[in-house]
Amino acid sequence: MNRKLYSYSRENFAARSAICFFLILLMLLSCALRVAVLNTEGLGLVSAKQSEYVIKIKRIRGTVYDCNMVPLTNNVSYTAAVVAPLPEAITAVSKALPRSERQSLLNTLKGGKPAVCTVPGEINCEGVATKGIYKTAGSKDACHIIGYLDNKGHGAAGLEAAYDDILYTDRYISAVVVTDGKGNMLSGIEPEFEEGDDPRSFGVISTVDIEIQKAVGAAANDIAKGAVVVSEVKTGQIKALLSLPQFDTSDISSYLENENSPFINRALRPYSVGSVFKSLVAAAGIESGYADFRYNCEGSTFIIDRYFKCHKADGHGAVDLRQALAFSCNCYFYNYALLLGGERIYKTARLFNFGSAIQIADNVKSGAGTLPDKKTLENAAHLANFSIGQGELSASPVALLPLYTAIANGGRYYLPSLVKATVKDGMLTPYDNGNPTVAMSESTALMLKTYLMDVITDGTAAAAMPKTVTAAGKTATAQTGRVDKNGGKINNSWFCGFFPAEEPEYVVVILSEGGNTAQTSAVFSKIADSITQISKERD
Repeated sequence: MNRKLYSYSRENFAARSAICFFLILLMLLSCALRVAVLNTEGLGLVSAKQSEYVIKIKRIRGTVYDCNMVPLTNNVSYTAAVVAPLPEAITAVSKALPRSERQSLLNTLKGGKPAVCTVPGEINCEGVATKGIYKTAGSKDACHIIGYLDNKGHGAAGLEAAYDDILYTDRYISAVVVTDGKGNMLSGIEPEFEEGDDPRSFGVISTVDIEIQKAVGAAANDIAKGAVVVSEVKTGQIKALLSLPQFDTSDISSYLENENSPFINRALRPYSVGSVFKSLVAAAGIESGYADFRYNCEGSTFIIDRYFKCHKADGHGAVDLRQALAFSCNCYFYNYALLLGGERIYKTARLFNFGSAIQIADNVKSGAGTLPDKKTLENAAHLANFSIGQGELSASPVALLPLYTAIANGGRYYLPSLVKATVKDGMLTPYDNGNPTVAMSESTALMLKTYLMDVITDGTAAAAMPKTVTAAGKTATAQTGRVDKNGGKINNSWFCGFFPAEEPEYVVVILSEGGNTAQTSAVFSKIADSITQISKERD
């Protein structure tokens, strides 16, 4: 009996000991878990109380380049500073700011929030982070090429608008500041700039040469309203496109009420072209076998029911085609056109795209201008006006490039182009301006090139003679039908030419609203000399 009790007691004790051990182990595990949960909850609270305060500083936008990869936008930088509300940071930045800007900075910092401002340069101080940032707005020298942005950051004109799908992004250069749950900056953690896309890694490569563009701007300084376009003979690529007056792309609002309408791109706008069209009539005549036509100019010629006058009242006497171009004899061309017939000249004009818009880049076109139809040109009076570039005919400065390019280039021309390529997502996409057009024979082009050299050496464009290079070209005075405040007639002046005359490299078209031929001719000579000098310095 006792043995049984003893045995039962031993077994009972062992069972109770095991239960106690299990309970103690469970209690220890419970305590450990509780400590772990408490620690985790504490970390969660700290994390919940911390956040990032992001300050958007500037939208990232791609770059417009010139043909040599010189940035035309994103080409000027400034230093942005993110300033923490710390005494030493405030002192350091205040010393760098003009007095007028300090109060605005202090007002922001008083609220315990970081502030952003522009400073002259890098500031090394606790609580201050600085970064160089490019300004998007481009150079005034190429304002009509670049264009400008609207208030939402999209392109509103020029290449900025035409290639907005490539240049625009919804990403920003931003500054990041770590704050507590109340939005106050945490001490010991410096503000940082987020690394965003490089605005120079994508964009549009134009055909423009900014050095030539600036030289053209300087040469055309005396033209109040007008345009100048310079293109390469062999490629049709536009090296300079100037419209006057210009504007500042970073200060658009100040030009909104300007009576001279600086936002109009006059290089793309159609005008009455005047006598620069005579070169086309001459090409049509030579191609038709009438290169030897002569006429005796007496100052006027009678057509249908009235006299059509020459600009030289007493006439030019007996002239051939060469002399008629050199002296710009109207009576010669009235009768030359009547000999050829309107259809021949019309077809030649269509070969050079007169009456059609010319696309010089994606979504960038010249105005189509006007070309009288063949039915209209059956009327001798209309045909006479047409032969000297008057009447219904109109074209933009860009639209005249193909005619003078073909004369300079053995009868062939490429359509003018303003863009070489685009860059997006690391992919380079060349711009295709098509195949060359053969608009006249090589012999016709050579004959006209020689005749247009005489216009400068012996004719109406003596002021166009450059000092450093040979040249050829044609002047024009185009009637507008408008009068000035004194009742005087307002005419537009043109010069179209190329240089060097023997082996032409550049074609130049100049328009001056209300100007005169001496003025436009002088501008051409300055441009030719300036570009020649640039070429020499690069060789």
